[in-house]
Amino acid sequence: MIRIGNLTVFPDRREIFVDGSPVELGCRAMDVFLVLIEANGALVTKEKLIDQVWPTTIVVDNNLHVHICWIRKMMGEDRKLLVSVPGRGYRLLRPVQLPHAASIFVDCTDSRRGAQ
Repeated sequence: MIRIGNLTVFPDRREIFVDGSPVELGCRAMDVFLVLIEANGALVTKEKLIDQVWPTTIVVDNNLHVHICWIRKMMGEDRKLLVSVPGRGYRLLRPVQLPHAASIFVDCTDSRRGAQ
C-alpha cells in the first residue's frame, strides 16, 4: 500500500482509492502512474515513460499527455503533486514509500484488456 495525498494505491492489485472510494484508471494510465511512483520523486523523462509503458509500440508524446491528464483527473485536489517539467518529463512530487524493492510495473498486454 502506498499513500499519496488523499490516494491509497495498491500496486500489486492495481487498485486506487481516493478518500477511501475506489476509482477506475485505464491500464496504460495505471502503468504510467506506477512508473512515476517507482521513481520516488525523481524526474521521469517522457522517453523513459514511453519505453516502459509502450515497449513494443511507436507512441507520440500526445498519447502520453492524454494518460497524464487522466491521472491528474483521478488525483483530484492532489493533481498538483504531478508536475510537468517542460521538454523533459514528469515528476510525482511527494516521495512515496515502496512496499518492496521489487518493481511494481505490470505489463498490460493481456488481450482480455484490449489496447489502451
